[in-house]
Parts: sequence; C-alpha cells; structure tokens
Amino acid sequence: MNLDLTGRVALVAGGSKGIGRAIAIELAELGASVAIGARGREALDEAAAAIAAVGEAPFVFQGDLCDTATIEGMTAEVVKHYGKLDILVNNVGDSIMGHDWRTGDAEWASMLETSLMSAVRCSRAAIPHLLESEHGRIINISSVNGHQPPAGRGDYNASKAAVLAFSKTIANELAPKVTVNCVCPARIDTPLWRRMAESMLDDTKQTIDEVLDSVAKRDVPMARFGRPEEVAALTAFLASDHAAWITGAAYRIDGGYTKSAT
Repeated sequence: MNLDLTGRVALVAGGSKGIGRAIAIELAELGASVAIGARGREALDEAAAAIAAVGEAPFVFQGDLCDTATIEGMTAEVVKHYGKLDILVNNVGDSIMGHDWRTGDAEWASMLETSLMSAVRCSRAAIPHLLESEHGRIINISSVNGHQPPAGRGDYNASKAAVLAFSKTIANELAPKVTVNCVCPARIDTPLWRRMAESMLDDTKQTIDEVLDSVAKRDVPMARFGRPEEVAALTAFLASDHAAWITGAAYRIDGGYTKSAT
C-alpha cells in the first residue's frame, strides 16, 4: 500500500513529543511538508531535527496551543509559509493521575481547555484552508478513555469523550470536502506515560520499565505497551488517499485494552 503524501502540507499541533512527534516524523517520511507546534523550544528543536533527518525540514511554531489568538497566528503563518494546508492533526493534551469526583472546577476547566478546546480552536482556524484542499483531513488524537472511562480521571475521560462527539459533528458538517476521524490510543509508551509510571514507583525498587511492563501485563492482552510509531502509522493511513471514504470514525489502537466489542 502506497501512502505517498508528497505535495501535502500537514500541521501537527502538539508535535514535539511522544505520539505527536512520531506522527510528524511519519508524515514527513511519506513526503508531506510538516509544521509542528508546541510550547517547549527544546523539545520542538529535537523533534525538528528528527523530522529533517527523514524528510523536509519542518516549519516550527512555539506557543500556547490552548490560546485562540496564538492558534490563529500559527495557522496563518503555516499557510503563508507553504501556501496551503491539507492535513491537521490535533494532539495537544495532558493526563493527570489521582483525579476523582473531588476534582475542582479549576482542574476541570484546565483539562477541557487542553484536551478539548485546543482541538476545537485549531480545527476552527484550519477549516477554511482545509475546505480549499482536494485532500482535506482532520485527525484528532482522543483516547480509549472516551469509550471506556475507568474510575477516576473524570475530567480527562469526559474531555476525550467530548473530542469524539466534536469530531463526529464536524465530520457531518464538512463532508464531502474534508474527512474528520479520531485515533484512540491506550497504553502507549510516551514521555507522558513514563512520567505517570514514575509516580507509581514504590519501595520495591522497581524501575519505570518494570512498572510499564507490569501495567501492560495486567491491562493489555498484547502484553506490552504500544509504540508511538504504531499510532503514527494509523494516523498516516487516515491522512492518505486510501482513507478518502472514511469520515466520522474512531479507531482504537490499544492492544486489546478495551473490553467492549463496539
């Protein structure tokens, strides 16, 4: 299967680390011109070097991708630089352990700003340009927690379910010009998960790798954490011409973690 993306312009919001970084690298390797946006300069520079090693050097934007004016400015700069925009990947997000029904309004608002409203604002800024493309794509990185919410982390679970609903809504609104789909990972070996694993370390002197291994064997039928590159491969397919008739869908990539059949 040829997933050639030569001539396409992709913007990966949250493209400096983990899944977003892997997606940006994959799209560049397939021939796309890639722009990445995130907060941290050091991580952006490291990601840019990795992208340039496999494809065209990326356009890099540093800023708060929860802020409307910043997002609008980023999108305008990307379109000015490349002359168009074909693909938007929304990957801005966070996950915090330990939240439960007692979680306060400020934490809820922060999570919704990061995991939902960034995708809403990036989409709103990009859609006028995507409608002009012959290959318009929006791919939102959600989570299986939006399908199967575990106890605790209600703010995160709700934000990811909202991304699913938002994606389905705009898929209906933008068809047939632009496709909109969700990728829903679980248990992916990213810096974010390693940070959470560090918080799980106990006095048994386990390493982070041992914590991840025990979590995978407990939760995942495939008995390992997924790799960011595996999520990137699915995302690249959805960005390609092979997925031209797929819209409004949500794809779980979780090693069998989700218990339900639908």
